[in-house]
Amino acid sequence: MQRLNRYLKNQRGDTIVEVLISITVISLILGGAYVTTNKSLLATRTAQERSNALKLAESQVEQLKGAIANSATAATIFSSTTPFCIYATGGTLTVATPASGNCTLNTAGITTAAEPKFNLSISRTGNDFTVSNTWNNLSGTTVEQLQIDYRVYK
Repeated sequence: MQRLNRYLKNQRGDTIVEVLISITVISLILGGAYVTTNKSLLATRTAQERSNALKLAESQVEQLKGAIANSATAATIFSSTTPFCIYATGGTLTVATPASGNCTLNTAGITTAAEPKFNLSISRTGNDFTVSNTWNNLSGTTVEQLQIDYRVYK
């Protein structure tokens, strides 16, 4: 019995300092994991937005090709000196100015005023066309931009 009492008296638990140090280490590890995950998520979302913007700009290039192939819209496009965009209404390609609001699209390519919105514009210099797409980044602090150049050979 005395041996058991002596053994129990020599037992000690963790001190408050040891507990605080372990809590600090665990907090640092979890905090680092949170920051890494958050940055990864932001990078993924930014890449998705850029991919959507590229798809919309490529869609404008394809519609531009179709409009140029059509002699009626080609005359309008080649006489235009101001920026424009092309959108389809009922199977017909229509040329619009960015001020009309028809050049502001969502990720599905539908005219919108809600975020995320992509502002499309096509400018022409001779036979060279530049499709521009601008949008606000996720935080809304920076305007991102993407451009595609297309040359028409007659």
